[in-house]
Amino acid sequence: MPAMSSPLSDGLAGAARDFAVAGFAALWDGRAVLPEALLPGRAEQAGATLAQLVGDGRAEVDDAGRLVGVHGLTLRPTRHRFVHGDRPHFTWCAFDAVGIPAALTLDADVRTTCPACDRPIGVRVAAGRPEPSAAVLWLPAPPVRHLLTEFCAAADIYCSAAHLRGRIDPARSPGELLDLAAAADRGRSAWGDVAHLGVGRRGAPGAELW
Repeated sequence: MPAMSSPLSDGLAGAARDFAVAGFAALWDGRAVLPEALLPGRAEQAGATLAQLVGDGRAEVDDAGRLVGVHGLTLRPTRHRFVHGDRPHFTWCAFDAVGIPAALTLDADVRTTCPACDRPIGVRVAAGRPEPSAAVLWLPAPPVRHLLTEFCAAADIYCSAAHLRGRIDPARSPGELLDLAAAADRGRSAWGDVAHLGVGRRGAPGAELW
């Protein structure tokens, strides 16, 4: 089956992809890192790459200039996360919270809230496959100029298709309504570049659930 397009992965190539993959591994371990640590021996290129990614809404930095968000993972608390091995990993959007465990074939619990009714949504993922659920995901369509504000801000899981259609008209808004199995399929494609890291089998510092 050919890889499916995703605004998250379509904007990454060359040094930007190398940087995002290395940054993802650091954030998985709970480490905020300076850009030069992610492209060893290429400090100038690392700084320029980070600046471009931040400008495109594909990376976040803290006040010290350290990377704290990239490729869907973030060290800042958000309303989207998945819990793996009793440790929460915060994500930029609900698509990330489903897609990352799917790509890494993890056992995980996805936790988010429905933007229509604000009710908590929990989805169990076993070996990368979400359990059957009435919940659905809205996946905004390209083109995306700024990932965080134009894609991640709207890539939400809703309690039901009815709740989604109460806020979004799929006939008028560019995007797709996906069940969670289809969302996981897209995630395997979007995060295929980090599947080889084996991060789900590594130990890492813990963090408090909220």
